[in-house]
Amino acid sequence: MSLIARGLESAGIPTALVSVMPPLSSAARPPRQLIRRLNIGATVGRPGDVAGQKDTLRRMVALIEDAAAFGAVDKDAKDAS
Repeated sequence: MSLIARGLESAGIPTALVSVMPPLSSAARPPRQLIRRLNIGATVGRPGDVAGQKDTLRRMVALIEDAAAFGAVDKDAKDAS
């Protein structure tokens, strides 16, 4: 997905990748990356967690709107260290 995001960016389409496996996604250098502490298959949020899913989407849009440089990363608060 990181490589697809980079291709879309080169065509002028902004992207933000949501990752639950940062070692894999970071290696491909996505343009913008939101790292979540969730299970594979629940990347945007846990089933039924509408507030958490909306938070993920808000953070993705914020990354697209506010990222100052290629390679911007937003991590869950628990991962900030």
